[in-house]
Order: sequence, then structure tokens, then C-alpha cells
Amino acid sequence: MDNKPKPCIHAVSPPDIPLTAWWEKTRELSGLVDYVHVRAPEWTRREKETAIGWVLKEGAAPKQLIINDEPELAAAYGLAGAHLPERRTIYPVSAGWGQSVHSVEAAENSEQQGASWLYFGHVFASGSKPGKLPRGLRALEAVAKSVRIPVIAIGGIDADKAVECINYGASGVAAIAYFYEAAEPGKAAGKLRARLRSDNNED
Repeated sequence: MDNKPKPCIHAVSPPDIPLTAWWEKTRELSGLVDYVHVRAPEWTRREKETAIGWVLKEGAAPKQLIINDEPELAAAYGLAGAHLPERRTIYPVSAGWGQSVHSVEAAENSEQQGASWLYFGHVFASGSKPGKLPRGLRALEAVAKSVRIPVIAIGGIDADKAVECINYGASGVAAIAYFYEAAEPGKAAGKLRARLRSDNNED
């Protein structure tokens, strides 16, 4: 039996999306993604708490929810943790946080500081990074090999590219536009999940 962990899927909220519009898309992803990542720095604290409440009411476990750069909020709701930008150098004292990184050096530092997971990107050309060259699969592979904690690929992810990322050492993928610009996010998520899990003994 293959005991290799199944690749995980993160749905990351896009910038400047109204709370209700975000929820219309996100509720379609229930049961199809492993983590919902509330980024939305423009939302008020009340809006973020509303978003958390909606996801939990839909049946997700608190440990399936990540909040961006809000360790106190993550702790208050018992979430999987807070996700920090690479520029942040003050780290939560509690267990359960991740960080975005863009190099081997940054990845190793985050692991040493106690990160539980990393996002590495942008791997492919991304609409959220216009005009910036993607870092590519080889850079992803180098980061994945440099640390022991999960490395999640982000940036230009779709169902086919997700498989490539796993083949280059990623433990999972995070997508923004692939889910939130899709006419039917649930179908998009189902396709990506089927591609990632088809060879991993999932029933």
C-alpha cells in the first residue's frame, strides 16, 4: 500500500472580492478542497469573522481554514493557522502558521522559525503578478528539497500544472483565479482534485 500523503489543495481568496461574492464561489468548493485560505486584507475584522463563520457552518472543520496574517484570529477560532507574508519577521509563538517564500534561503529560515507549511511561487505566469517572470518548476523543486515541511505551489495553477508541481516535489497546490474566476468553481475543483488524487489510491 502506498502511504505517501495525498497532495493537498488550498483555495485562496482573490484580492478585492466582496464578502458575499467570495462566499458564492467558496461554498461550491465544500468537500473538494482541503483548505480555504481567507486572504482579503481589505476586509474588516468583522467581515473576516463572518467568512470564518460561514465556512464552519457549511461543515468544514476549523483546521481546514487558514487566515492571512492574523495569528490572534486563527488562535481564537482554533484554525489551521495564520499565513504570513515573506516580509514578516515577527512570528507567532503558537504552533500552526505558514509563510510565503520565494527562495531556498527564505524557506530554510521560515522552517527554522517554526513554520508548519510554506507557499512557494509564483511558479507559473500569474494574473496576480503581471509582468513578473515566473520562478518555475526547478526553483520549486529546489525549495521543496531544502526543507522538511510541506511546500505548497502557487501561481498560475490549473489542473494540469498542479500535477507538474507535485512531480517536482510540492506537497500540494494553492489556486486563486482557477477557482474564483471559474464559472463553476465546484467543477473546476473536482477536475483538479481528480487529477491530483487519481494515482494516490483515493476511493
